[in-house]
Amino acid sequence: MSYLLRSSTLPPAKIGILSFTDPRKDVKLVEEREQFIQKQHSLLVSARQQQGFVVVDPLQTRGKKEGIWAISTQKEALALLSQLQSEEIFALIVGCFTWNEPNVPLSLAEKLQTPVALVTSTNKDWPGITALASTGASFWENAKNVFIKKHARFLFTREADIEKMTPWLKAMRALQHVRTGKLLLWGSGPALHMEHLTDDISTLQRLNLIEEVFTEGQYQLIQKTEELLLRAPERISAFKNWLETNQVKILYDDKMLSEQTLQKQIALYLVAKDIIKTYIQNGERIIGVSIKCQPELSVQYGITPCFLPAFLPFNSDSEEPEKEIIPTVCEGDIKGLITSALLYGLNPQYPPLFGDVRFFEENYFVLGNCGAASIFYATLKENPLENLKQISLEPQCQGVAGAAIKYHTPPTTDGVVTFARLIRIAGKHYFQVGTGKIVPGKEPKVGTWGATWPYTAIEVPVEQDLFIKALGTNHLSVTPGNFSKEFAILSQMLEIPVINLNDSKALERFLAEI
Repeated sequence: MSYLLRSSTLPPAKIGILSFTDPRKDVKLVEEREQFIQKQHSLLVSARQQQGFVVVDPLQTRGKKEGIWAISTQKEALALLSQLQSEEIFALIVGCFTWNEPNVPLSLAEKLQTPVALVTSTNKDWPGITALASTGASFWENAKNVFIKKHARFLFTREADIEKMTPWLKAMRALQHVRTGKLLLWGSGPALHMEHLTDDISTLQRLNLIEEVFTEGQYQLIQKTEELLLRAPERISAFKNWLETNQVKILYDDKMLSEQTLQKQIALYLVAKDIIKTYIQNGERIIGVSIKCQPELSVQYGITPCFLPAFLPFNSDSEEPEKEIIPTVCEGDIKGLITSALLYGLNPQYPPLFGDVRFFEENYFVLGNCGAASIFYATLKENPLENLKQISLEPQCQGVAGAAIKYHTPPTTDGVVTFARLIRIAGKHYFQVGTGKIVPGKEPKVGTWGATWPYTAIEVPVEQDLFIKALGTNHLSVTPGNFSKEFAILSQMLEIPVINLNDSKALERFLAEI
């Protein structure tokens, strides 16, 4: 079973591709020029389709056109605006393979207001470089919106060079994901007075990092949980049976973790899932949720909601063998939630991991959320049943009652993970981004604080003292793969500096700057 599922929380992977040409008919080699443009255009379309993108290609669908094949006038360009808008493309690729008048693609980009990349080839027989430079200069001169000002440019010497565009496309899809998405926070304000977890919503909207934030009190969760316990106990029993059938170990102690405690935790999760579904059914694209546990749920209600960060960012449960992955964080952490949503937009094949930087040991740090995190990281395997076999429900070490979801992430044998965080210092935002392998790590001692929490050990890319001096958070978000290039592209587009947590000199400069 693949994690790469159709999702109502992710925008469709649609890009528009248009090629432009010279409107003059009194020049030489018109037929040869249009044949060349059509060939380059087709190569571009084919390469993107092979990577899984859905290409909106009006030039291929508009029917046969005599003489000039590509777009040559503003009227032609603007006639395609409604089609591109209705298809909800996340980026437009503009082919400048021979000469084109720069105002033609510019007129479309002004109204479309989506990320734009200008592309050409290095074929010496046609003035593609001239067209791209002229069009790009006109974009800069105009700069009516951020996507025109921050347009990308790509030069292809050979067909394989088309792959150079892939990180930009991934970054722009992730940007579309967050800037048109909505967050749901259960509980207002950060837990335990961690003010650095909050942010100014209007600033985040201006930065194109979110569209809207919904906030609900935890009382709605509590009320609906009590109703579910009374009216639909069969749903709770089915979930518990699903856990047991798939060999999840449950360590009752009849104090922190009893049958009744487990039932309430399951009910809390099912209610949260129902609420998210209602939002989505009402047309609200929820891209992530936060649950503020302390003290309203963990103490006042008496149950820790650890099943939310464990199972919401997971692709299966007792009711849905294939379900939505919802990035989930704790403690009202808006910056952490945006980071997790951004990582999911970059890497929709896998759910993001969220947790506290707990301690350092030798050459690694340990990430462990205070009770639970996406159980995908129990094995890093795509089969959800394999992950269930490796988790155990054990008594929490905080709150009145509740189970923590324990696992130890196995080491990565091929490739690294990206760990990241949006931070803010004196009103200025930064991305902190690093990469490293997941390493074995040492098992925590039984009976120590947090010993029943999930445990992921990630190699420290720099000297530990420098790393902790520069770290702008106690929470990090993680996804498999190296997305350093994509964050560099997002940094340029959003004008948010990236602090490379793998680079000692960069960290020293950062510390000197602040």
